[in-house]
Amino acid sequence: MNDDPQGFYQRLDLDSTAAPSAIHAAYRRKARRLHPDIPVTGSVAAFVALKEAYDVLSDPLRRAAYDRAARSLDRLRSTVVVPENGEEIRPPPPPPPPVMKTRGPRLADLPLAVWAGLALVSALAVTEAVWHLTASPPQDNTVEVPATAPTVSPQVPPAASHPVRLAGTPNVYVLPAGSPALVLRYDQPHNAFVPIGQLPPFSAAQAVRVLRDHGLVEIRLTPTTTGFIDASRLEPGNLTAAREAYCTYNSGPPPTNGEVLARNGQGDQQMTIANHSGQPLVVKLRDRNGVAAATVYLAPGGETVVGGLPPGAYRPDFAIGELWSRACNSFAAGMRAERLPGFFELSTQGALAIPPDLPDQPPAADIPDQDFEHD
Repeated sequence: MNDDPQGFYQRLDLDSTAAPSAIHAAYRRKARRLHPDIPVTGSVAAFVALKEAYDVLSDPLRRAAYDRAARSLDRLRSTVVVPENGEEIRPPPPPPPPVMKTRGPRLADLPLAVWAGLALVSALAVTEAVWHLTASPPQDNTVEVPATAPTVSPQVPPAASHPVRLAGTPNVYVLPAGSPALVLRYDQPHNAFVPIGQLPPFSAAQAVRVLRDHGLVEIRLTPTTTGFIDASRLEPGNLTAAREAYCTYNSGPPPTNGEVLARNGQGDQQMTIANHSGQPLVVKLRDRNGVAAATVYLAPGGETVVGGLPPGAYRPDFAIGELWSRACNSFAAGMRAERLPGFFELSTQGALAIPPDLPDQPPAADIPDQDFEHD
C-alpha cells in the first residue's frame, strides 16, 4: 500500500504509524540541520519541503485527510492491472444500456393510494417546518470562543520570556501556534465550555484527564483549580522538554565565529581563544566575582582574539552542544558545560586552547548548565 503519496512521511524519515511526538521530534531534529541560516547543511528548498510535510502531519485533521487520500488512491490503483511490460491495462467500460422507447408515466396513471400517501407526507413536512420555526433554539455543547479572550489572573500567568510552569508535575506543554492557547472552563448551567484565559507557548502543565468526545485535555492551573485546552495544542513532555523546545524555537540566527554574544565592562586587554574541539563552542571569561566579562562563540576548529577586556584574571567556563539559543543563553540540545581550573592573567597568558591540550594542565570539570548560563 502506498501510504505516503506526496512523500510527507519520507521527508521526516518516518512511517505512517508515527506518533505525534515522533513527528515533532523528527521535525526539530531535521530543522536544526536544514534551516537556511545553518552553514553547509542549510537549504531553503529542503527546509521548505520539510516545513510543508510538518504542517500537514502535525495537524491531526490534515494528517487524517492525507491518510484517507492515500487509502483512496491505493483502492483506485488496485483496480488497474499492470502487466510485465509496464503498460496499464484498465478493465473495459461496461456497454451502454440499450435504448428503449417507452411512454413516460402520467399523473393520471397513479393509483388513489399513492395520491393519499403524497398528501400525508406533505402534511407532515409542513407541520415539522412550523415546529422548527417556532421552537426555541437548542443548547449545544460546542466551544464558542471570541477572537480575543481575556487573560485570567492569577490562575493563568501572562506571556513570559521563558516557559511558564503551572501547578503540579508537568507532563505536557503548549505547542507554538499563531496565537496563545485558550483555557476553557465548563459552564454547567449553560452546558457549554467558555474561555477564561490564555497560556503562552511552551507553558508546562500537568494533564489530569482527557475529554475525548470534545478533544480537550484538563490541566491543573493551581493546586485547587483546573481548566481545559484543545488537545491539538499540547505535546507530551516534562519541564525540561518544554524548555528545550522553547530554546530551539527561539534560537535566533546562528552566531558567527568570534562573535561576542555578551559583554560586561570595557578595557584595553585581549585574549586569543582557539576551539580545538569538533563542535561549536561558547566561552565565558569570568572575573574573580563570577561575572562574565565576555561571552564568545567559536565555530568548530575556529580561533579568535577577544579584545576590550578589563585588566585582571579570568576563569574560563565553556560549553559545547547543538544549536546555540540566544533566547536561553545556552545550547538548545546536547549541551555540556565545563570549567577550567584556576584563573588566567591576561598580561601573562598566551593563547587559550579549549579543551586544554597541555599534558601538565589539569582537566576541565563539569558544571551544571545553570551555572554556565548566568552572566
